[in-house]
Amino acid sequence: MNIFARSPCFALALLAGLSGAQAQENGTAARALASNYQLADAVGERKCPIMLEAKSVPGGFALSFDRAACRAVFAHLADVVAWQPAPAGGINFVTAKGAVITEFTEGVGGVYEAIRENDGVYFLTNLKIADTGETQTKDLVGQWNLSRPDGPTICQITLTNETAGDNRFAIRVASGCDSAIAAFGPATWQLSNGDVVLYSKSGELIRLGKNEEGVWERVPDQNQSRPRPLLMTR
Repeated sequence: MNIFARSPCFALALLAGLSGAQAQENGTAARALASNYQLADAVGERKCPIMLEAKSVPGGFALSFDRAACRAVFAHLADVVAWQPAPAGGINFVTAKGAVITEFTEGVGGVYEAIRENDGVYFLTNLKIADTGETQTKDLVGQWNLSRPDGPTICQITLTNETAGDNRFAIRVASGCDSAIAAFGPATWQLSNGDVVLYSKSGELIRLGKNEEGVWERVPDQNQSRPRPLLMTR
């Protein structure tokens, strides 16, 4: 006979124990992640300071931010009332019932990234541990090679320190570039939330983030959840 059928009290106690262990694990993760953060869009033009706390509330753990100011620039925050530690060190913004609104995956140096379908890319930066000075504009000035993974150079560009308005700098493009890069037409660039953003004359952008190997690699934008891979190397 099944032991749970013979002893329902034992089964209930076991389930309670498992639930308690999960709660303890979540609490430990929440305490490790609790900090002052900054939410920003892919370009870094919209920002919102957010505090994640380790205090339990309906749906997860408490968070606080200026709701009037932040909801004006991030409409999806209207439904966010709590946060939860997510698998692999991530962070989820949730409703009071625990439904996930925004799912952030852990990146490098205290920066978390989320892609909201039909919306865009968002970054959540832990202000206590993020090394915002790790890469500076002056470190990026010079010639770079654009390529596909495991492929030859398809274009050479030079990131200059010549100002081009809107906190951007001019790009010089060598002749003979791949048709896709030529069609995009890199014109200006800037350093935004630790990423290099290349802009075309029409305002389109390509965002490149530094991967674990230290290589600048294309990250998705709001129009393409799976863009064609692109690398930028010296």
